[in-house]
Formats: sequence, C-alpha cells, structure tokens
Amino acid sequence: MHPMLRSTTVLAISAMAAGFLSACATAPSMALERARTAVGTASADPAVARHAALELKQATEALAQANSIWSKTSDEAETNHIAYMAALQAEAATNAARARMLAANIRTANSGTAQISLHTEAQTRR
Repeated sequence: MHPMLRSTTVLAISAMAAGFLSACATAPSMALERARTAVGTASADPAVARHAALELKQATEALAQANSIWSKTSDEAETNHIAYMAALQAEAATNAARARMLAANIRTANSGTAQISLHTEAQTRR
C-alpha cells in the first residue's frame, strides 16, 4: 500500500473511532432515558397534574437537574443517581394522585351513603 494512502486510511479510521467514542460518551444513560419516560408519562396524566402537582414538580426538577449534569459533565454516576430519583418521584406523583382520587371517591361515597340514610330515616318517621 502506498504510504500516503496508508496514512490517510489510518487517519480516517482514527477519526471514525474518535467519533464512535464521543458518540458513546454523549449518549444519555439508560437511567436518564427511563426517568425521561417516567416523568413524561406522569406529566401527560391529567390526574397527576391535578392531584399531585407538587410531587410532579419535584420529579420534573430532578429530571432537569439530571439532564443538566449529563449535558455539562457527562458524569454517568451522578446523572444515574439523580435520574433514578426523578423516576421514583414521578412514580410517587402517580401513586399520590391515585391515592388522592380514591380518597375523594370514598368521601363522595360516604356522603352519598349518609344522604341515603337520612332519606331512609325521614321516610320511616312518616
């Protein structure tokens, strides 16, 4: 092989390898991707926005922090930790919304039961 062609080939292969390595270094971690999905799912649920706004805000802020850490430092360990916390907070927001909706349904059912009891008592006294 001609020396000029060989050095060009080596240079091209080196550039491709550097590109692949830098692509790997800048690709988001799996924990960050899971957190993005979890927070996105929670954010898209109107019940979560209505009944667990504070918890959803905390999850969103944690995700923003994880994204910031990843984009500024590519520190995978720190990003994974904060992203994991964001995913847990998104899950907590979803669970809090469900619990609050169930509690409201129970209160409504109890109120309806009390009204039926009062109506029945009134009918019995007549």
